[in-house]
Amino acid sequence: MSRAEPTRGQLDGQHRGGRSAAPVLDAVGVRDERADRFVELSAFLTGYGRVELTGTGLTALYLQTLDAVLPSGVVDELLGACGRVPAGAVILDDPKLGPVARNVILLWYCGTWTALSQAWRAAYGGPAPDTSRVVSAEAYQGALQWAAAGGHPAGARQQGYGAWSAAPEGARG
Repeated sequence: MSRAEPTRGQLDGQHRGGRSAAPVLDAVGVRDERADRFVELSAFLTGYGRVELTGTGLTALYLQTLDAVLPSGVVDELLGACGRVPAGAVILDDPKLGPVARNVILLWYCGTWTALSQAWRAAYGGPAPDTSRVVSAEAYQGALQWAAAGGHPAGARQQGYGAWSAAPEGARG
């Protein structure tokens, strides 16, 4: 980059994935503790800050998605594991929580849910059907992959006429 720009973590006043004082609020401005914990977990898993994740507007949709496809209590177990130290080893290496945590990463980066393996389902259960899918048009458009790659979601946020003729931001030439 040719000019000094804040990193993702600096945008919310913390290092990447750091804790911010900004709580997650529901539609009427009431603090949602469960959503707060989900954003904290997501910041840890994705490396993005809490403000950026909350700013996507996808927190409630992603929590609803998890609640719909996972057995009762698994989401809260995952959220609780985030508070334990060392969280990374506890969560990602856990046979029950690890696959779910990896799916949460994919959910944020791609806006998609990937069906859990048959072996996981056999061991831990869950509502049927569990299918791989794009969660919603908003999830596709708001996925972190676009910001990470410096791109835009094809067919959703066009750059404008003639944008192809300009060098990408940060390109050296």
